[in-house]
Amino acid sequence: MNKSPDKWEFFVDTGGTFTDCLGKGPDGKEVRVKVLSRGSLAAKVVQMISSREILIDAETDWPENFPVGFAISSETKNQPEIKVKYWNNRENILFLSDEPKRRLINGEAIQLFSGWEAPLLAMKLILAREKIDQADCYIKMRLATTRCTNALLEDSGEKPVLFITEGFSDLLEIGDQRRTELFDLIPQKRRSFAGPCLEVIERTDRTGKITIEPDLLSLLPKAKMLANNGHRVAVVSFLNSHINDTNEKKVIEKLHAIGYEKIIGSAEIHPFINWLPRCESTVLEGYLQPILDRYLRNIIFDLGQSSELLIMNSAGGLMPPAEYRAINSLLSGPAGGVVGACSVGKRAGLNKIINLDMGGTSTDVSRFSNSFGYQNTLRVGDAQLAGVALDIETVAAGGGSVCRIENGRLKVGPESAGAFPGPACYGFGGPLCLTDINLLLGRLDEKSFPTPILIEASEEKLKQYIEDSKLPRKELLDGFISIANESMARAIRKISVEQGYDPSEHGLISFGGAGGQHACGVAKKLGINQILSPADSGLLSAYG
Repeated sequence: MNKSPDKWEFFVDTGGTFTDCLGKGPDGKEVRVKVLSRGSLAAKVVQMISSREILIDAETDWPENFPVGFAISSETKNQPEIKVKYWNNRENILFLSDEPKRRLINGEAIQLFSGWEAPLLAMKLILAREKIDQADCYIKMRLATTRCTNALLEDSGEKPVLFITEGFSDLLEIGDQRRTELFDLIPQKRRSFAGPCLEVIERTDRTGKITIEPDLLSLLPKAKMLANNGHRVAVVSFLNSHINDTNEKKVIEKLHAIGYEKIIGSAEIHPFINWLPRCESTVLEGYLQPILDRYLRNIIFDLGQSSELLIMNSAGGLMPPAEYRAINSLLSGPAGGVVGACSVGKRAGLNKIINLDMGGTSTDVSRFSNSFGYQNTLRVGDAQLAGVALDIETVAAGGGSVCRIENGRLKVGPESAGAFPGPACYGFGGPLCLTDINLLLGRLDEKSFPTPILIEASEEKLKQYIEDSKLPRKELLDGFISIANESMARAIRKISVEQGYDPSEHGLISFGGAGGQHACGVAKKLGINQILSPADSGLLSAYG
């Protein structure tokens, strides 16, 4: 009689910098790991024993031979790919497949790239530590991810070809004619995520009656030329298709035949009357879906057949991959945090809660008063789309937010150092960031940090700023912290004071990798007296 596989559950939150994973075994035992969201592990060089042997920091606790085959990288660019040939976890020695281009310096930071998506790396690391063979397990994974959000903010998506009703090619450019910054002396138009635009001779009237069939004869040669030039994704959005999408379906069918790999109709994405948000949402789906498809395909492939995957959407619910869309994922990570934090808050007896989720790239704030707040339109960066999402306000103040001096003024963000190079203290040549500021103020414990920390790298960056600004060290550090705290407090006022709620009547739950360092400062600005900061705050969204 065959033994049924052991069930392992994994709760994963992938952010811009770190990925948190909580594994729960069949006996109820919980194991936690934290890896870089690039799918890599970090370590600090203690000594190069020989040209191919590296002694690394004793804090590293990888299982025997776990990183074998991982590619090693340091701050040096354009070095040939060198892989780990063997890992001696008893003596903390890495054996390399080849000699590095240069001798690594004592105290230098290195990264080991697994080639897996970060959730898979975290899962495999937990199983390896528990000496469990993945093939012997039935795996259930709950995933919250910012993959599409980061792609949107970094402009790394694939602009789709837009097929639109004749006469409306400037629909997205005109938009609703509202200025994003009302008092900007030089108004800037919102960036469009659409590629080439082709007008289609067709028409459906307001009752749903087709008055003009699509003119495929004139359309297809132009569409085929774009497909031959490398465009793989197409979006079809016609006037009144929310009532009758027959014309959209006819064009979609022909586009499949001429070589487009992915074609998305607007009636399928948002079957409602307002054409502008319907078109914008569909274009955004086309822009991001190839990225999401690759990401989920990689995860599903490595999870294997004995697995179940559910992904958090922007409304705080879980969905299977087959039903999941890119536009569902833009607040996936923050929404998971809201659901988890509110659950923790209720168990602590709090009914009115303000959530402060500070990660590596941004800080997300939300309010809970016996029920969740929702929004029907969502704006992320330059993108605006229609759809139900938890009411979350985001501000560019995370642990990786760049701290700098411009024209004599201290500034924090919106630029972020991300997972690589990361803050200066990561040792990969990054800029001075909020993480460095907290470290230099003694608000971070180097020994409990999830990656090796080089405080001397932070000191070097700060020294340059002290020389340039002539400000005292303490005043400079406190200034950056105060600016970050005020940015977060301003975001909280938007979801409380501006909606008629007094923040001082709420408890503050801080979580995320950097939430605990700023909770008291933010609470003081808002008159909040109750603060709750769970010990494993980085895993709150995993439980969502």
